[in-house]
Amino acid sequence: MLTWGAPMLLLVTIINQLPIISVIMPTEPVYVYLGTQLADGTGWRSLFACVIGAWIGNQGSYWLGRSAGAALIERMKVGTGALARARGLFDRYGAGFVVVSQLIWPIATLTQVMSGVWGMRPATFFLASGVGAVLAIAQYAAIGWVSAVGLAALGLQPEESVLVWLGPYWVLIGFGALLLLGTALILWRGQRALPLRIAYVALLALGMLLAVNLGTLTGHTDARERRVPVPLETACRVFDETLIARTGSTPLHSAQPINLVLVGIEEPEVALEDLGWLRNRTYAGEPLDAWEVVWLTLRGLPPASALLLEGASTDLAWQEERGTVPRTQLRLWPVAVPEGAPSLFMGSVAQIDAVTLRLSGRVPTLAYDLWPATDEVRNQEAALIAAAIPSASLAFVGPGELMVPNAPTPDEDPFETYPVAVANEFFSDGQTAVLGPSGAASLAALCGSTVQE
Repeated sequence: MLTWGAPMLLLVTIINQLPIISVIMPTEPVYVYLGTQLADGTGWRSLFACVIGAWIGNQGSYWLGRSAGAALIERMKVGTGALARARGLFDRYGAGFVVVSQLIWPIATLTQVMSGVWGMRPATFFLASGVGAVLAIAQYAAIGWVSAVGLAALGLQPEESVLVWLGPYWVLIGFGALLLLGTALILWRGQRALPLRIAYVALLALGMLLAVNLGTLTGHTDARERRVPVPLETACRVFDETLIARTGSTPLHSAQPINLVLVGIEEPEVALEDLGWLRNRTYAGEPLDAWEVVWLTLRGLPPASALLLEGASTDLAWQEERGTVPRTQLRLWPVAVPEGAPSLFMGSVAQIDAVTLRLSGRVPTLAYDLWPATDEVRNQEAALIAAAIPSASLAFVGPGELMVPNAPTPDEDPFETYPVAVANEFFSDGQTAVLGPSGAASLAALCGSTVQE
């Protein structure tokens, strides 16, 4: 229809205003589509043709009612109650009723016919139906225009289904819809006092949130996130840049810096156990069912999300003490070293200091916030681990000798002194603490680098 241009739109719109046909062949979607074209500066001619066609069609329905009268009403099979209410509005508002009724698709054609049956003057109907036709088509065109502008802001085209945009959020939309339904039932149908009903709504929201999170926190093991050694080339980049470990498929954590390297320590878990650190499970290890998530959380060892270092994950995760927040966590990635070389682990030390609510993909997710000043945690924990290793040495390496003597407190502006920041989640001087037994090969030696530690 649109490919035949404005003349065809004019004809179709005229026909559409006639009784019964308007129900079989609605043209409202065409008006919405033409409204999307207005956003590009086109479509005005077609839309004007539709307005003229609707105006002409209105006159046809009016004169059918004026000439056929009762016979036409009988054929349309309109209920007497609806007719009585419409007649009351018609007698009270006259031309205003004709204008407003054009905006309501189910009764628009009926009003045009009945205006003729009830004897409205032709000139009055001619003007009122013209105003109504303009407003009726304009409302649908406005919907199309607003949709096109909104979709363009989201990077979509009018021809693309809005489901393209809604698709990633279907779980969140369903969550919100169910919560609204539950809230309405509790507030409107509940027999308790209002404060108690509000408390029930809060419990419903909390229960739904926990249920959704239990669903998303289970079974998130991906074969690509299995524990694999990090290439030595990746580990050696700590001399030139700050490596970042990013969240895997279950983003409970923020991104974290690689700020600890263990050289020549074959079994780091022994030193960590001597310090009282607790081994924690990650989603890179194996799937967890909902009960395991609850049980680990109740035991003070809530599951940790997978962190990926250049695509490599690890199941070597510890936390300093039981509890959810605050707590200090350590992740270690084994590094692939040449045969005969001392073992090498890349690590990330960070302190979790709060639980927050984020929109993670499709669902509202409970997540952990990091304490921004990670360098203080790195220095403290590196010193403790070094103390647990006989004759250990501790040094710092990093790009550009960026050591900051006095780390800022969380109340200060970290951007003033800290050269590394990731999405306002943590701030670092870019240094990496390297420790190992005295006499072990240095990281620079393993990397074959000339960088001096």
